Amino acid sequence: HLKRYTTLGMANDQGKTSNLNALAILAGLSSRAIGEVGTTTFRPPFRPIAIGALTGPETGLHFRPIRRSPMHDWHRQHGAALTTTGLWLRPWYFPKPGESRQDAYARETAAVRRAVGLVDVSSLGKIDVQGPDAAEFLNRVYVNGWSKLPVGKARYGVMLRPDGIVLDDGTTSRISEHHYFMTTTTANAGKVMAQLEFLLQTAWPDLRVHVTSVTSQWAGMAVSGPKCRELLGRVVTDIDLSDGAVPHMGVAHGHAGDIPVRILRVSFSGERAYEVYTPAGYGMALWQMICDRGADLDLTVYGVEALGALRIEKGHVAGPELEGRTTLADLGLARMASGGKPFLGGALAKREGLADRKRPQLVGLELATGGGTLRAGAILCDPAARYRKAFAKGSPVLSERAPAPAAAAFTAANGSGHMGHGIGFVSSVTWSPELQRNIALGFVSDGASRIGDEIDAVFPLRGELTKVRVTVPHFVDPEGVRLHA
Repeated sequence: HLKRYTTLGMANDQGKTSNLNALAILAGLSSRAIGEVGTTTFRPPFRPIAIGALTGPETGLHFRPIRRSPMHDWHRQHGAALTTTGLWLRPWYFPKPGESRQDAYARETAAVRRAVGLVDVSSLGKIDVQGPDAAEFLNRVYVNGWSKLPVGKARYGVMLRPDGIVLDDGTTSRISEHHYFMTTTTANAGKVMAQLEFLLQTAWPDLRVHVTSVTSQWAGMAVSGPKCRELLGRVVTDIDLSDGAVPHMGVAHGHAGDIPVRILRVSFSGERAYEVYTPAGYGMALWQMICDRGADLDLTVYGVEALGALRIEKGHVAGPELEGRTTLADLGLARMASGGKPFLGGALAKREGLADRKRPQLVGLELATGGGTLRAGAILCDPAARYRKAFAKGSPVLSERAPAPAAAAFTAANGSGHMGHGIGFVSSVTWSPELQRNIALGFVSDGASRIGDEIDAVFPLRGELTKVRVTVPHFVDPEGVRLHA
């Protein structure tokens, strides 16, 4: 009946993988061993091979070019350590002589919190959306509403895939009645553009909308920190930067000398901040102008390592959290979804499996004691005694359900006494200069109910077990006072 009513084994693998998985699930649901459930006639399981046998064909970049920002030459001339983000070569950190990576990004992060910092954000995806139906189009592709967004304002939005999983997040600004400027994450810019074009060509060809990727046409830079408005006031010549004229999520257009600029008051750091965009050909000149006029304000140029530390301190999600398996509820963003309109992925997001409150939810993590190491990718588990008892009886279990030899192998490998897949994982880690301790973001099953609990972070590759405490994911300024300061 399992095969008959589920079409089990009829996919591409012809049961080589799916049948074994399904039989294990059925065994768990019926409290039996897999051998007691019985089998169907299916092709023999895939036989494992060494990972090394698969290496080679996909090494290198092939036809994928390295992309560089308009300010790339400046970064190299000023000693930036570079790293790749997607296909982009970006400044990782700007070390002073003798500085380590950690010392450099800690200095850069602290400078943003204390004074003012400048970071290159040209790699963000940028999409121009124009047409009489642009607002309706955004209403359909984002989970929140867009038809009432005033001209001159920006809004944070989240976009789902058709299957209800989060695809991307970012800000979109209303430039005029039928003109919007969308920004996406660096990693997902291509995916977002492909989804928008696909929808307009197949699902909604009647909408009068045109989307154009303008990522390479705009240079982008973010000015962040308590002194950022003072600095920008020295740069722009015809923009009123007062809170009344450009409030949080406000948009303004003007000039920095003869350079045209588009300014968005949005923040990824949790501090007052502005994103400044200019046509790519002006990027280097505007960047240098900001650097020159911020010297006496202790302006610090920072890279993506400090950018990551700032966003983890504030609890903002990024690529490690938007990794293709998370839902709005997992990320703590369920309240953003509008109940007054349909949107892409909204129906399938309500599936039982995606609406389960026991799914891993975004939380903060910190060391429960003075020692130990937090590592991205670590498996989060309940305290080890709960699992050692079952293992001591010679009954290896996977998540305390059906028999599974893999659990014994996992236990032997990590030496922690834990078995199974655990209750979550660590997604992002940083040393917080603001808090002077290691912090992390991660996902824990029913995380909202686990705040304050102490759990184990297991990293089998190094044989590490670290006690961590579950916290809310907003470590710095959870009330948002600095954002509006």
